[in-house]
Amino acid sequence: MVGHGLHWFALVCTGLHWFALVCTGLHWFDQPPQTIANNRKQRPTARSASAYTLIEVLAAAAIISIGTTAMVSLSSTLMLQEELANRVSVTRNYQENTVRLWQLGLSTVQITALMPALNQNAILQQALYINPTLVESGLTTVNGVAMETALCTAVVNISQNPAAKAAGASFTLTAYRPHLIATLRTAPP
Repeated sequence: MVGHGLHWFALVCTGLHWFALVCTGLHWFDQPPQTIANNRKQRPTARSASAYTLIEVLAAAAIISIGTTAMVSLSSTLMLQEELANRVSVTRNYQENTVRLWQLGLSTVQITALMPALNQNAILQQALYINPTLVESGLTTVNGVAMETALCTAVVNISQNPAAKAAGASFTLTAYRPHLIATLRTAPP
């Protein structure tokens, strides 16, 4: 491993040596030309001094403005994606909690009474397009065991304006719970 590090270090040093040679060569081109008559250097003119032309300044300003525009566009897109991801997270959390209550044995009426409604929570109003629905879809046999099945469907609000609503794609979560025979349960008082 140390040998590889030394090899890369040697390559970097070689690259720096070549870079120094190229810079020296470029510096030689920057020197003012010598006159043939008296073999003395000419005085630097206004053009060869360290000044920038208007075209160079405009080109640099254009490059900076393009970069700034791209940066602002990217940051605004990232903020929108983060907001949408937050809404999806809230919607899926609400949906999963609804399903877990159903799996514990509560009825859909009891679950509706327990879960907060959209008009009671500002975060839910922004995240959900409509209240998620829980529909019991009957019995299913899984590995020889009778299971009750329910479908919980939720829709995310994808509007950029939090006050407005726009429906995103719906997501349906399928839930199962064991089916207990009704005669084994004691009658409620």
